[in-house]
Amino acid sequence: MTIQFLSYTITGMEEQKKAYWEPKLWEELRSQDPARICERSGADYDPGGFYEISSLDRRVRIYPEEERLESDDLELASSMEYQLLLVSYLLYAQNIDPTGEWVSEKDLKGGSLFFRGPHAVPSAPLERQFGSDAKGFREKALTLGGRPAEFGDLSMVFQILPRISFAVVLWVKDEEFPARVTFMFDSSIDAHLPLDVIFAMTQAAAQKLLGE
Repeated sequence: MTIQFLSYTITGMEEQKKAYWEPKLWEELRSQDPARICERSGADYDPGGFYEISSLDRRVRIYPEEERLESDDLELASSMEYQLLLVSYLLYAQNIDPTGEWVSEKDLKGGSLFFRGPHAVPSAPLERQFGSDAKGFREKALTLGGRPAEFGDLSMVFQILPRISFAVVLWVKDEEFPARVTFMFDSSIDAHLPLDVIFAMTQAAAQKLLGE
């Protein structure tokens, strides 16, 4: 099957938004050995000068020299949070296996302090959209390669990168309790990503689930 890749270039105000992280991370990515990056991250490297990686049931290309992503999903590639996630993952992923232990963001080292206020995981918009629509949540999750798990009323596990998966857990609204959504992570995640990038990952995932 031939995949038609779409490019995304950030302009205007988004250019200002990217400036705080991109130059340094892209420069660091260009300086590293592709073979070692692939060994650690599970990505593939093409002699044409790009990495290719599986994410949310899609293939994504990362071009360090051109500082851009390509994907058959333009919406996903356009997400600043997603771009930060992929570049950071290539830089920091470790060659270690998942533990199989699911934890909340507050259980990660430093997480109870970090994941609050403006850094709270994006549960509220998911609760509003899917709090009474478990079927809609499941259908949307399946389009992103989600697979059912046994948490809450309905939960879906997403393989967002080769060494990183997370779960979104939904408790449906009823007469007694409001809807509730939580995120769960394999406890190894903070060996691969810093907390701010884990937060960016949840933002990017929520954007896709909400269709934004």
